[in-house]
Parts: sequence; structure tokens; C-alpha cells
Amino acid sequence: MIYTSKTKHQLSAALLASLALPMSVWAQEDQALIDQINALEQRVIDLETTTVLSDPETNVKRIEVFVDENGIEHDTQVPGSQKIVTYQRERFYRRQTINEKIEEALADAESRSVQLGVDAAIVLQNVQQGSGADTPADGSTYQLASTDIYFTAGLAQNTLFFADIVSLSGTPQDADDDEVAQTNGYGARLVQQNDLSLREAWLMTEFWDQKLSLTIGRVDLTNYFDSNAAANDETTQFLSDALVNNPALGLSENGAGMALVYDPKGTFALKVGYQQSTDAATNLSDSLYQLVEMDYRANPFHMGEGHYRVWYRKDNTGSSLNAYGISFDQKLTASTTVFTRYGANDVDGDSEEDIHYSAGVQFNNGAGFNPGDAWGIGYAASDLANKDEEQLLESYYNLRIAEKLQLSFHFAYLTEKTAGKETISYVVPGTRLQASF
Repeated sequence: MIYTSKTKHQLSAALLASLALPMSVWAQEDQALIDQINALEQRVIDLETTTVLSDPETNVKRIEVFVDENGIEHDTQVPGSQKIVTYQRERFYRRQTINEKIEEALADAESRSVQLGVDAAIVLQNVQQGSGADTPADGSTYQLASTDIYFTAGLAQNTLFFADIVSLSGTPQDADDDEVAQTNGYGARLVQQNDLSLREAWLMTEFWDQKLSLTIGRVDLTNYFDSNAAANDETTQFLSDALVNNPALGLSENGAGMALVYDPKGTFALKVGYQQSTDAATNLSDSLYQLVEMDYRANPFHMGEGHYRVWYRKDNTGSSLNAYGISFDQKLTASTTVFTRYGANDVDGDSEEDIHYSAGVQFNNGAGFNPGDAWGIGYAASDLANKDEEQLLESYYNLRIAEKLQLSFHFAYLTEKTAGKETISYVVPGTRLQASF
């Protein structure tokens, strides 16, 4: 074939056109590769900037091997071999983000440091006598200020030290009338005005996969026994002492002692404790206050969690005094909890008993004006062996002003019937301002 100059020119143009397409494709592929390399380089920079290599850690692995009659290990079954279980340790490094490392360091420092907490409250009450012979309490106003300073320190794994220093100052109602003192649970802890004391100081450690806890030192056994979800805290719930704990407990002060709690976090729990019951005793044997309690958790008819407790106590201070009681609290809905208590105690070894009982209801979890508010109504009564009777009705509304500040309003109506005397009644309105931080 003879190529003319025109034909050669056409062939050259066709050849250039055929080469132009691959070159553009090559350029696009090169650019995509460059972009991918740049993205990988940026990821490496980010990784090196935000992560650190941790200290070497040890991981224990459970492995199964087969050992023959010569003691040689095999990964699979061989004739004459036996399967055994062994454990192998591995040392490895892992990368963590800087935030994770900082959080771990802060958590470790917190677990080794002493934590400080403060709970302060001011209670203001007015007493108006409704019936009966005049008493000094009629028309009087009383105020109590309480400050608890808590010290908490983690000493070792599952081991905690706790101390509570309390300062109480003010004028309790029992300075004018013994009967009215029951309307303020803080007054039950006041020994004298402007009192500063060490209420609790104990060491608590847990054993047996944290199922068993032992607390020993200066203790308050009411923190462990006769508990109640709806009526057990004068700082946030009912203010009257008869609705904080059952009077049949008969524990008037804290002392050296011990509390042993077995709680497998299931249905049942068992508690045993003792403590010195009076500071006037010369030895523990002469002032031994002992308690035992069985707890049962349930969710009847899927209404909500309920707690059912039965306790027995023995106190050898003076005459041998025994007492027993129950404490129930049961959720009916997510925001409604009902409770009841019953207790009876011997009187100076006599066959007669003092009987104490209470019941009520608490509303929270959105049942108030604000989501954090709570309110309740409670009734308590005592029928004493000497034929004296006491009845108490209290209602409260706890307004959560801020996360750490609460203001509550209380109204109590109390009647006292003494054998051979006219019944006396009191109306006791009051407020409580409580802060914790």
C-alpha cells in the first residue's frame, strides 16, 4: 500500500487521538491515588495527636491443650493425650485517646483522696396548742440548725472509711414540753445547745464478690435496720421522729459497734449488728444493744419494687429489754409509694408492751409541681404500757429549688393523752431549708 501525504496525516491524527484517551484516564487515576494518600496521612496525624500508648497491661487467657504421655502439649487431640485447662498471660499495649487517659487518671486520684461533703439544714417550727391545760409550748417558736460534715476515703479495693461530724444548735421543743419533741427528728439528736460531736466514724469493707459487708467503728445502727424508702430521712422526708424510725428501736445515741450485712442482691438479705447503747456504761457488756433483721424484696403483680423487713432487738441496759418490729414499703406506681411500720418493746422486763405503729404514702417522680419535688402524708401512734397514748399526723411538701437546695413545708397535728389527765393537742406548722454539696 502506498501512503500519500494526506493519508499519513490522517494516520498521525488517529494515532494521537488513540493515545489521548489513556493519558487522561491515567491522570485521573493518579489524582485519586494522591488524594487517598493525603487522607491516610491526615488520619495518621490525627491518631498520633489524640491517642497515647498505654503502659503495658497483662491479659490472662484460658486455653485448652492436649498433653500426651511424654508431656508434650498439642493443639489438637492425638492418640494417648489428655485434655487439660491452663492459663496463659499476655503482655500487650493498647492505644487510648487522651480523654480516656485523663479520665482514668482523675478516677484513680479520686479513689485515693479524701472526699468532703456537707449537709446543712435549718428547721423553723411554731407550736399552737389546740386543747388541754396550758403548756409553755403554746404560741412558742423553735429553731434548730444542723450541719453534717462527711469525710469519705477509699483505702483499698472495696474498703471505705467514713466519718461524720455534726453540729447542732438551737432550741428544741422538749425544753418546754417533752411531748412536742417528737415533731422534730433533729431534736432527738441534740444533747445540748451548740453541740459539736463525732456522730459516726467507721471502716467498711466488702467480701465474697461484694455480697458480704462489714462495718466496724462508731456506728448508727438505724442506717442499716428498720429502713424505709418513704419514711426514713428527716432531711428530705417526714420531719417527725416517729416517722423516721420506729420508737420501739429504743436507740438514743450512737456508739462503738459493728454491722454485718449479707446481701447477694437477690430476694433476701440478712443483717446483724451490735453497738454500745449508752456512754454512761463502763464496759460494752453492760450496754450491749443487739439487732438482727431479715429483708425480702418483691415485685408483686409487677406494680413496682417492694421491701419487707422483720427485725428483733435486745438491749441489756438496765433491765433486759426486748423488741420486735416490721417495716414495709411498696411502690404502687412509678410515683406512688405506700409504707407501714409496727413495733413493740418490753417495759422493764414486764409482760406489758409499748406498741408503736405508723403508715402513710409518698408521691415523687413527677407527682409534684416540679419533676424533683416530693410530698407525703403520714400517721403515727403509740399505745404505751402505762396507758398513755400519742397520735401524730404529718404532711409535707419538699420543693426542690436547685439540685443541691431544697425547701420543704410541714404541718403536724399531735395529740397527747396521759392517764388521769385531759387530752392535749398541738398544731405545729414548720419549714425546713436543706442544702447538700
